[in-house]
Amino acid sequence: MLVSIFNDVIGPVMRGPSSSHCAAALRIGRLARDLIGGTPETLLVEFDRAGSLPTTHDSQGSDMGLFGGLLGWEADDSRLPESVPALRAAGTEVRIETVDVGDAHPNTYRLTLTRGGHRHSLRAISSGGGMIEVVAIDEIPLSIHGDYHETLFAIPVGDSATAAAGRNTAERLIAAIEALAPGFEPDAVVLAEADHGLLVQVKTHAALPAAVRALLAAMPGVAAAASLAPVLPVRSRRGMSVPFSSAAKLLAVDAGRGIPLWKHAVAYEIARGGFTEREVIERMVQIVQLLKHSIASGIAGTEYADRVLPAQAPGFAAALAA
Repeated sequence: MLVSIFNDVIGPVMRGPSSSHCAAALRIGRLARDLIGGTPETLLVEFDRAGSLPTTHDSQGSDMGLFGGLLGWEADDSRLPESVPALRAAGTEVRIETVDVGDAHPNTYRLTLTRGGHRHSLRAISSGGGMIEVVAIDEIPLSIHGDYHETLFAIPVGDSATAAAGRNTAERLIAAIEALAPGFEPDAVVLAEADHGLLVQVKTHAALPAAVRALLAAMPGVAAAASLAPVLPVRSRRGMSVPFSSAAKLLAVDAGRGIPLWKHAVAYEIARGGFTEREVIERMVQIVQLLKHSIASGIAGTEYADRVLPAQAPGFAAALAA
């Protein structure tokens, strides 16, 4: 995935205290919400005992972010401090458990969700700076970074006979997807496999239309389909390119013309995200406005019951003004 200034440099735009806990957990929660089709009725969260989350998920804001994501909230939503009681108030029965499973990554989230008689599991990691990767759905290994619209078609298999039939179904489904009319072409189609089932994973820059998804899901042998919206501000697409990828290449692009850095940044995000210049500038203006509001809120002072120290910024502001 190519670096995006909004995704990787300025982002994540979020409520604190921790990007790798709050923003990442929220993005994982948003994907899990899409997988189950809304706010879950039951939620089991499991953390590996040897990882970092059993002792930090509460104090560093993982619960706050995860539950906010499961409610469909954004990472900068002012309601996030109340997401834990809000999810329970929405009717979700929540259990958080520590387990011994030997997860390779210390920031691994294992979620099991139910809704409307359906059950799904999702395993994901927080890789730092708010970035995430879903590494398994329903115990089928795959890779989702939240930068594409993802459509998943489930094909169950059992013994060797149904496995052969399942693979045949997957091949027919993939052929149908690749033959879609212009405008619906996928950026990538991936077959994810496990002994108990297959997932055909379709990555697209824009959401696959519901009618097209329903038509594909109705093919014989396909059990279900799910649509997961991207959670990163800037999506990826096939054939992306950027004007520079290092300081040396930036200098070469500038060629001594002395173009302001912000103009190079705008040109970069136009190429990376497929935006217009106006869209890039408007997005940055929104972030600056949010920063100003955040600073003003901090200087005015905030209160939280679990703080070790009271708000410090009002005292600093008073001392500077004296």
